Amino acid sequence: MTGNEPHAAPRHAVDRTGIDIGAITRAVDHALTKGPTRPRRDVIDTGTGELIGHLRTLMAVEDYGYDQEGRGGVRALFRVAYRNLDLAVRPDGATSDAVAFTYWRMIASLTAAFRDLYVALPEEPAP
Repeated sequence: MTGNEPHAAPRHAVDRTGIDIGAITRAVDHALTKGPTRPRRDVIDTGTGELIGHLRTLMAVEDYGYDQEGRGGVRALFRVAYRNLDLAVRPDGATSDAVAFTYWRMIASLTAAFRDLYVALPEEPAP
């Protein structure tokens, strides 16, 4: 990455935390790409698991300023993400393929939102 691509990670994104924005973007794009048919359930389940991992990694970053004045949108994003990560709302074997697909895309959208917040973080000054 040269830093000029869409959603390119600032230098600190990889150096500081090891978060792979490229892998996150590929997983998000895979989930949100519209195809002629819905993917098989095993593809949906695998993609959902991968995105949940990426989402949890991005949520663990403590630099979003959610506790600062005027950052209510960030706090709301965290609430929605936590609600959707709750085991009670996650699809299981009894969940229809359509509902599992919709959940996969929801987690992809949340992951994309956190990715964009992360990428927009200011770079730390060099020591």
